[in-house]
Amino acid sequence: MDGSSSFRKKWLYIIGWLAILLIVYGWQIVRMGGVIASEVDIFVDLVCIFPILLLLWMAFFSQFVLPVQTFGDRQKIFNRLIAYLFGSHGPALFIENGEIKEHSGERLKKGPGVLWLDSASAAVTRTAVAIKQTIGPGVHFIEKGEFIAGTVDLHTQFQSLGPREEDKPFAEKLEDQSNEEYQQIQDRRRMVSALTRDGIEVIPNISVVFRVDTGFPTKEIEPGSRFGYRAGVTRKAKENEKLDQEAIRKAIIGQGVNLNALPDENRRRLAWNELPGALAIDVWREYVGKFTLDELFSQTQTIPPPPEKLPQPTEEEVDPLSQPLQVSPTRNTWRDGLATMLRELNLMMWWAIKKLEGRKENKPQKPIPPEPPVPDNNKKDESKKVTALKVVNEMVKARLTQFDVDILDDNGKRGEGKIESDEYKLLQERGLKVLNVSIGSLRLSPTVDEQLIKQWSATWFNNARAESEQIDRKRNILETSAREQALIRYAEVVSREINDLAKKGKPDPKGTLKTLLMRSRALIRSGEHSEQLRRRMSTELEEIEDMIKWMEANGK
Repeated sequence: MDGSSSFRKKWLYIIGWLAILLIVYGWQIVRMGGVIASEVDIFVDLVCIFPILLLLWMAFFSQFVLPVQTFGDRQKIFNRLIAYLFGSHGPALFIENGEIKEHSGERLKKGPGVLWLDSASAAVTRTAVAIKQTIGPGVHFIEKGEFIAGTVDLHTQFQSLGPREEDKPFAEKLEDQSNEEYQQIQDRRRMVSALTRDGIEVIPNISVVFRVDTGFPTKEIEPGSRFGYRAGVTRKAKENEKLDQEAIRKAIIGQGVNLNALPDENRRRLAWNELPGALAIDVWREYVGKFTLDELFSQTQTIPPPPEKLPQPTEEEVDPLSQPLQVSPTRNTWRDGLATMLRELNLMMWWAIKKLEGRKENKPQKPIPPEPPVPDNNKKDESKKVTALKVVNEMVKARLTQFDVDILDDNGKRGEGKIESDEYKLLQERGLKVLNVSIGSLRLSPTVDEQLIKQWSATWFNNARAESEQIDRKRNILETSAREQALIRYAEVVSREINDLAKKGKPDPKGTLKTLLMRSRALIRSGEHSEQLRRRMSTELEEIEDMIKWMEANGK
């Protein structure tokens, strides 16, 4: 009804203005002698001049309707205005942040139409039998019988799953609480609920940050969208645009099905931006079932240290012109001679390039291959103890962001090697990229909470004493290490004074002692290392002053 009523209003508006123009035109004809005297003029005006002026007027103003640049696009706008005038046009839609803005019934029109996407939107169009095209930000024209199959938002997406802050998922239904409200709370509970290895229900809040796996323009002047869509006219830019279009196409046409929902429910279709959250929940349930409740909050899990970074090649090592050709000893003599000639040509080119670049001309040396790392048996074990909840967080994030992950057995123990992540491959197939996953705010049954509080109350003193002893041990280690470093630095400073005296000749023992005392006094007075240390060593400073005075009084 709304579409038909707006269509009537449009024609009423047009007919109204035509009536006004005809009245003015008729008044002008009367002034010129009447209809009979102006029959030829009326025929020429209505059949030739008026249609030509109408077309010229529409052709002129069609240049400013949409932000297009090419003549072909302007011609398409004019064609669609003509179709709009006769009511045979297709949909004219604006897509903002992945959402379609339209008049009622606009999307159902079947004629040639136009789509205007903002810088954070992309879409896929279809016909009745096939996918038609993938489009990014900008103005796009669609043909007759072409419709929108789906849209995506190029912004970084944030999905939060689990109970709300005010929810009490384990509480019974209140008297003043409606059935619908209580059912929504239980739905949010069941969405993320999981069981530990000892059968305790745990309800977390899961946050997933993700986006469509498109690239960004490398420079601000390059065409494309800063929200993640590359475009351009060069070969490389067109290849990047095809990659981005493929990711958008995968995200839209790869939408899944929620098997837990009934076929006639709205939740049956799993939208593109719901897949990462669903995968995070499945992986969360898998890993939390490998640990007991106590292990989730106890620092009993060992995380191995990160792998050592390989040494990066230097500029000389990556410069292809500075690399001499390596010749195998099994080559023939003429091949060795050819290789030597090419090597000399390489060096000449290298010198020429360096000279043109204004660099210092140093003869390139043959890079020395890095020696294999020698295992250090005295190296401390950098493995650290963490809670199983942290392990679960890291494993869930790894499964959604990495190609392969560590192996955990049914008891949460790490195994040797790695396994491929099916979730990561599925996200790649759907054109999505997960940036971060976090799991926290765990909720437990009030009975379990009460039991944990009692257990903590019974053992808190022992835990506090153990932590205090551990802190004391760390402090003693730090103090001992700092004392040793201070002695070494002091020895280095005073040894310079002795070295200077030795260079001047055979040092006098008393003179050397006086020099060391005066150097020590200067170090304390200057506060070079610590102002607090200078104030604390006032007694030692007085003693050094007395020793210097005694030596001066008694001579050398």
